[in-house]
Amino acid sequence: MSFFLTSFRLNLKKLAAQKAILLGLILLPVVLSLGGLALHSGTAVIEVTAGVYFDRENELETHIFEILEVGETPFIRFVAYDNLDAMLEDVRLGRIECGYILHISQENIVRNELRDSATVVISPRTVATPVLNEIIAAAILRATTQEFTQAALEFLFSDSTDIAEFVEWQFSAYAEMDIFMTPTFAGEPHTARQAAPDLFEITASRIFHGFIGLTIFALLLFCIPMFIEERRFGLPAALRAHGKLGAYYVSLWSASFAVSLAIGLAGLCAMAIFAPQLLAPPFVELVALVGYAAVCSALMVLFSCLLRTAGFVQSLGLFIIILNIFFGGLLLDIAEVSPNLAPLQRLFPLFWYVEAVLQSYIL
Repeated sequence: MSFFLTSFRLNLKKLAAQKAILLGLILLPVVLSLGGLALHSGTAVIEVTAGVYFDRENELETHIFEILEVGETPFIRFVAYDNLDAMLEDVRLGRIECGYILHISQENIVRNELRDSATVVISPRTVATPVLNEIIAAAILRATTQEFTQAALEFLFSDSTDIAEFVEWQFSAYAEMDIFMTPTFAGEPHTARQAAPDLFEITASRIFHGFIGLTIFALLLFCIPMFIEERRFGLPAALRAHGKLGAYYVSLWSASFAVSLAIGLAGLCAMAIFAPQLLAPPFVELVALVGYAAVCSALMVLFSCLLRTAGFVQSLGLFIIILNIFFGGLLLDIAEVSPNLAPLQRLFPLFWYVEAVLQSYIL
């Protein structure tokens, strides 16, 4: 037992003496604190801006833009343009993601033709048109459904004079019944926030927790060469001869676990102060962090035992971190983008840590 305690103390001292560990303990809370302050400022982490050029004297086109404005989120914003050349110039220079030119007339409604209702203008920097196209199409359909219905009924029942009044009455009834499925919440704003976090908060929580997990993994990863060097000087052979090798590796795991836990708790404390709305229940946060720290510490000990030289970590460490960024759930769940790549992210402990916290946070 005395050997274990002595070994644990020495390994803990070696880890704590690493400049990277000390910087991690200081910089991680600072970065998360600044991120929490940015969230309170109301500034979106990512914002996509699209331009819309339309004729303000055209009631249908004006109504479409009003629908787009009402449906704006912290991530997507639509800007009205009166000058087509100005919008094209902004698209070309990358000031906006893309631009939409609306050209809807009553003749299109009568012919039941919406295929050429909007033209999208993109640049080489444009990447979000699939999402924006769906939003534009939904707004056009929402704005023209009543007109379409009235035109179709007037074509079928040309002798009737009450069609316009009937259609308007029906659509008013549909709106009162919320048949268009406009999301609302009848309650206090803080209650709505607690009951159903929006996409912005879920993404922010994913990034904050992912950054904590990535910091723990990266710091332990770059501590591995120190223990590989010890093996080169025959430390494992000497410990094996005295029957102390197993106790040494347990103490090494315990020391790395303690350091990982300290780094994670420092990050969570910063979130609790500056971004408490992004935290899951305390028990879930603690269990997820303990489990993740235990797995990362075990991987560090395993790599320290198996790798022959420190060159592998030094040459491929950055590549491993990049893989964790993309497949660890720090930015997004790969399953939402490519179901074929989704099984790969299950190989990364960071993904399990982030998802465990997010599932409890959403619920």
